[in-house]
Amino acid sequence: MDARARRSQEKLRSAVISLATDTPISEITASAICREAGVTRDTFYRHANSPVDLLADALSAEIDEVMTVLPRAEAIGDGERALLEHVQRRAAVYRGAMHPLLAAPVRGNLEQSIRGGLELWARLHPHIVPAVFMADEAAMRMAIAYAAAGTVGAIEEWLRDGDEDIERAVEVILAASPEWWLR
Repeated sequence: MDARARRSQEKLRSAVISLATDTPISEITASAICREAGVTRDTFYRHANSPVDLLADALSAEIDEVMTVLPRAEAIGDGERALLEHVQRRAAVYRGAMHPLLAAPVRGNLEQSIRGGLELWARLHPHIVPAVFMADEAAMRMAIAYAAAGTVGAIEEWLRDGDEDIERAVEVILAASPEWWLR
């Protein structure tokens, strides 16, 4: 992506996050985002299909930055904590994307980011992975999908409850996880 397109993308991401902090994403129009970002509708549609897709992309970019903690993490809870800190920082945005579950693009990107983090964790710590998963790639993908979807569901409940206690949320999510992830 060239520098001009990257600047437009960043303006659009910033605009949708700013608007979604105070307004449910279902009520935000492409025109409002364009006004906030100072770009044309053509520019908007070169970067996104809809406001919710743009929001999902913006949040995913932030999660990608947050997840850079994983290679240096001492325990999987460190990654979980970093993710929940991001969610808490953007709680109003995430809540504005819930009806009652997260909008599909936001939920899908969040789940995909968690899957990527779990795949990386398993690669970095192969000794934790049970033999049944080491010998069966499809089984490992299923275990990762199960853990990622469950984590997203737990995050949705945490957001719905309005709980601000990140440590408690990390503790609950990890307690609900298969013990081998925690080794």
